[in-house]
Amino acid sequence: MAIESLRALSTGSRIFIDANIFLYTILGHPRFKSPCKDFLIKLENGEYEGTTSTLILNEVVHKLMLAEVIKINRLNSEHEALKLVRKNPDIISKLHSTWNNYAYIKRYPITIAEVDEKAMNLAVQISERYRLLISDAVHITTMKNRGIVDLASNDSDFERVDWIHLWKP
Repeated sequence: MAIESLRALSTGSRIFIDANIFLYTILGHPRFKSPCKDFLIKLENGEYEGTTSTLILNEVVHKLMLAEVIKINRLNSEHEALKLVRKNPDIISKLHSTWNNYAYIKRYPITIAEVDEKAMNLAVQISERYRLLISDAVHITTMKNRGIVDLASNDSDFERVDWIHLWKP
C-alpha cells in the first residue's frame, strides 16, 4: 500500500475517484479544496483517465442536497435537513445548486461504472477481508474489475487494502 499526495499523480494515470474529491471541491473544504480542484482541472484537461461509479455519484448528490437544504434553511445539521425534507419534500425542487453541480460532474471526461450483483458479491468478500464498510468495498471491487490500482480519496480506511495506491489531497 502506497500513500502519496494527489498533487504528485503522474500524467496518464488511470484513477478511481472517491466522493470526497468532488465534495471537497464543490463545498469548498478549507484545507482540501485546492488540491482536489487542481486534480479535477487536470482530469478535465485529459491528463488522467478517471473512473467513478454510480454509487459515488449517489453519495455526492445526496451530500450536496443536504448541504444545500442546510444552507437555504439555515439549519445546523444533516439530521435537521433530512427531517425537513421528509416533512416538506417540495424543497427538493428548489435545489438548483445541487442539480447544476451534478450536471457539471457529468461533463468531466470520466467513466461512470455501474454496480451489478456479481460486483456486490465480490464486495462482500472484500469487505470481510479488508474490514471495509460495504460502500468502500464496492469501490475497491469496481477498481479491481477494471484493473485500476490508483485511488483518489481522503478516506484512511482504504489504507488497509494492500494492492492499491492511495492518492490523498
